[in-house]
Amino acid sequence: MTKRTVRLLSGEQYFDDKLSIFVNRNVESYELTEHHHDFLEISYVSEGLGTHHVGNDVSNVSRGDLFVIPMGASHVFRPASLDKKRPLIVYNCIVTMEAARNLLNSFPGGSELEVLLNLHHITRYKDLTGEVQHYYSYLHREFSVERPGREAALHTGLLQLLIYISRLQSGHTNPQVQSLNSSMDQILALLQRDYAMPFTLSQLSSLLGVGERQVQRLFVQYTGETFSGYLQNIRIQAACRLLVSSEIRITDISAAVGYQNTPYFNDLFKRYTGLTPREYRKANRS
Repeated sequence: MTKRTVRLLSGEQYFDDKLSIFVNRNVESYELTEHHHDFLEISYVSEGLGTHHVGNDVSNVSRGDLFVIPMGASHVFRPASLDKKRPLIVYNCIVTMEAARNLLNSFPGGSELEVLLNLHHITRYKDLTGEVQHYYSYLHREFSVERPGREAALHTGLLQLLIYISRLQSGHTNPQVQSLNSSMDQILALLQRDYAMPFTLSQLSSLLGVGERQVQRLFVQYTGETFSGYLQNIRIQAACRLLVSSEIRITDISAAVGYQNTPYFNDLFKRYTGLTPREYRKANRS
């Protein structure tokens, strides 16, 4: 039997005196051999298909797969194909254990997350909402561009990522709760993106697979607002941006954010902002 070669990746290759966090976006290939490291690694499959090799175990990976890889655990990602049009892209956030512990100890409640630093085996999660993609895009951008607040931004992003993973982990103990939480996250993301669409409580009830009364309770629990209040708030915020950043007529802005009845939109806008759309545009441009 051929003996596997497992290479050590040292933090000295990635960290310097100023920064104990490293973030990259890697197009996986067959060049990197199986390896372990002396730091904590959190990896996220952003695009493509491939496999993850952990010792003698091989598992398929795809977009949304998230891995917490503790010190000493050996692994490597492999693409399903060498076709450059179908790459396997993995984001990696690595941090020294000292920096990770210092980060959690510096925040009230941070000790709740330390379980993620004490894992002995590689742990896999599934990001069903795409939220982790946003965290990694933020972390990669902050790491790649040196500007004021860079170190603080990276630690803030890492903390948000750890909080999210902790919630995924707790959801694993109750599949029904995890499914409902993930569904609500997707509903909120849908409303944020397509706020101008004529959503109804009945539609959201069908998407979540629960009754309309429970949908209302979930909205209040998640957002502090009713469904209609939450949607109105998103639409008015979008209208505010359009009023300030464009010359679009108020009638067209009303339609663009989901209100075909302009007088109703005007009344609603004033109720939320204290100004009519015209007054708001004038005040914020002066």
